[in-house]
Amino acid sequence: MGVVRTDKWLEAYTVKWNQAMTLQEKIECQRDVIIQPLSEVFKTKDVIGLHQYLMQMGLFHPEQSIDLEYEQWKESVPWFIIQKQFNKLKEKWNGPDVKIYVLPLTDQNQFLETQLGSKTGLTIDKAILLFIRASTSVTDLQALITHEYHHVCRLASTKQSEQSMELLESMVMEGLAEFAVKEEIGVEACASWTNRYDKYWKDHWYTRWIKPNLNLKGRVNHIPFLYGDEANGIPLWLGYYTGFQIVKTSVSLKESATELMSISARDIYGQSKFK
Repeated sequence: MGVVRTDKWLEAYTVKWNQAMTLQEKIECQRDVIIQPLSEVFKTKDVIGLHQYLMQMGLFHPEQSIDLEYEQWKESVPWFIIQKQFNKLKEKWNGPDVKIYVLPLTDQNQFLETQLGSKTGLTIDKAILLFIRASTSVTDLQALITHEYHHVCRLASTKQSEQSMELLESMVMEGLAEFAVKEEIGVEACASWTNRYDKYWKDHWYTRWIKPNLNLKGRVNHIPFLYGDEANGIPLWLGYYTGFQIVKTSVSLKESATELMSISARDIYGQSKFK
């Protein structure tokens, strides 16, 4: 498996999109060419609901022309860069097969622009979606697939589900994925949230928001703690940052990302400064 030839999708999409006269026709064009094939991956018949979800997660919007972007993609060939890194990691980590879908990023999400460097990924069972730009650097492409594929390997190792996963595992999983990025590509390729609060960390953030919720189950319930919740005073990226610090300060740090893959979140946490 590996990278799906979404360049063929985008080629068909640009032709059909340019023939569409109204916004509704452009929406239907995206649903037919992009969303419908992905509905099988997500195991859903709710194409409209999936469309809305993927746009929230970073997929380009139907009113957004990708003609120029697609021409630049044909020159930068991100599919081959991602496939090469995936092949390397799959062999090194002895990881499972997975399908990887590479699609353009929306230009209507300021959070993705400023906080994630105009790139983002989404991992589900046996599939990874990457939303990128033609301008996304080789290093960023390698870091992105490394982070997301580490999730696939971690989930395969721990046998956790979205529903059963506790907040502690969610945080450690994110921390381990960036630890893998650091090991494979270098610290300069790590996400900005890994060192966001190094200079002005407040201990009460952990005692108030994180510690009481370590056993909270269900990935959907972890969102405000992982990403932050301004309305409720939870700092941006708190759970992500904490997860990386748990991994970074664990005595297991002497292990490689491969060896850490199957160690339980509780063991990693128990040997960190937070315990």
